[in-house]
Amino acid sequence: MSRNIKWNWGTKLLIAIILFMGLIFFMVYLSTKQDLNLVEEDYYPKGLKYQTRINEIKNAAQFKDQIQLTQTDDLIILALPDINPDSGTVVLFRPSNEYLDINTEINPDTLNRMYFSVEQFRKGLYIYKIEWFENGKGYYLEDKFYIK
Repeated sequence: MSRNIKWNWGTKLLIAIILFMGLIFFMVYLSTKQDLNLVEEDYYPKGLKYQTRINEIKNAAQFKDQIQLTQTDDLIILALPDINPDSGTVVLFRPSNEYLDINTEINPDTLNRMYFSVEQFRKGLYIYKIEWFENGKGYYLEDKFYIK
């Protein structure tokens, strides 16, 4: 003898509520498993120095069109303008994962190029940030690029 469940509106409502609660619990579980990376660890002190950054961006505006980033099968080639930095850094910043960032000193070859192995990168969006000092004057450039 089989019993049939009555599928009235109350039964359907109860099943819908249980499924909805299950979905909410599943989404909470997934959200606790996500890594939360801040774009900048020390954002507050950097915010206080922002006027200096604005001046460095203005100083480097003349070089913006001279920077070229190209990708070959094996290499990422960063062509720099004709500069003679006293010091400087190149950061290849991955917004979605801080562990994929590449931070290096400016050290171009005789053709003002820097080379990076494609194996260091994962496909996706990166931002290059180039900061250098020349004769006591600061320069800063950044732009987005996509690794294929």
